[in-house]
Amino acid sequence: SSDVCSSDLERVSVNLLGGSLSIHGVQVINPPGFDDPSMITMKRFKLTIGLLALFRGGIAEIEKATIRDASLSVVRNREGVLNIESALAAIHAAMSNAPAAAPGEAGSATSGGATPHVRRIPDFAIRQMEVKTRLQYVDHKISEPPFRLGLDIQVRLKDITNYGRDDVMSGTINLLGQILTTDRKCAFDLNGRIAPIKDPTLLSFDLTGSIQTIDFRNFQELAERCGFEEGQISGTMTLYCQQGVFDPEKSVLHLTFNRVKLTKEQQEQFSGIPFPETFKALVPVKGTLTNPEIDIREALMRTLATKDTFDAII
Repeated sequence: SSDVCSSDLERVSVNLLGGSLSIHGVQVINPPGFDDPSMITMKRFKLTIGLLALFRGGIAEIEKATIRDASLSVVRNREGVLNIESALAAIHAAMSNAPAAAPGEAGSATSGGATPHVRRIPDFAIRQMEVKTRLQYVDHKISEPPFRLGLDIQVRLKDITNYGRDDVMSGTINLLGQILTTDRKCAFDLNGRIAPIKDPTLLSFDLTGSIQTIDFRNFQELAERCGFEEGQISGTMTLYCQQGVFDPEKSVLHLTFNRVKLTKEQQEQFSGIPFPETFKALVPVKGTLTNPEIDIREALMRTLATKDTFDAII
């Protein structure tokens, strides 16, 4: 289909005695309509499988999975469509238990008298997984020229499965990242628990972490959209996601603003009221994994209207 991404790989090597599988040179091509040809590139993907534990109770147990020198390009076009949506839909179909829709009306029988089923990935458990990748995010919807963000990410996962109760956080996740900017790297980290991964768009997890100081000058276009001309931001975060939807009561960014200067338009709204040199704001995280909603500007307005901030100004 023309709207589904295609893939390619260079070679596959198997070491039966060592119980390992390596895939080299993986490339997933973007669907039509996106400028960058590649969505995913992966120089090496390796699985280490304990042969004695390969199938235990009908479950494939993988001792370790490693992804190195990978890159992921996530692009949102002007209509708000993500380039990864077709890939996510394909993964959803592969991991689904539901029978495939037969031609014609629902429930119609095939010529063989049996209802076809979607090919399904077998139950598996990954005891350890390490991923090192560079993420390039480009958003044509929120600004023009498009907002661009580069991230170097290291992820460590333990006890990841695709089976089990959806509400049980049976796995653990540790994520370290560097936000790539023009003059420095800003670090962030997230640690917590994750439920069985039955669908990557419907993840359930509970994470906490921190963000080191970010200078608005490194994200000028996005900062100006939020009403900032200068300043710095740092903080901590709690993210609680259930079936791919953020809980805004539990998912919050605790941000500290320092030496903030508003844009001219924003200053006029505050009639020249001076800011305290440092102040804090709580920013809820709403929406879904594929379309999160983080309104820093609204949270700032709400914070500046509080008595504590007014007293700090006085």
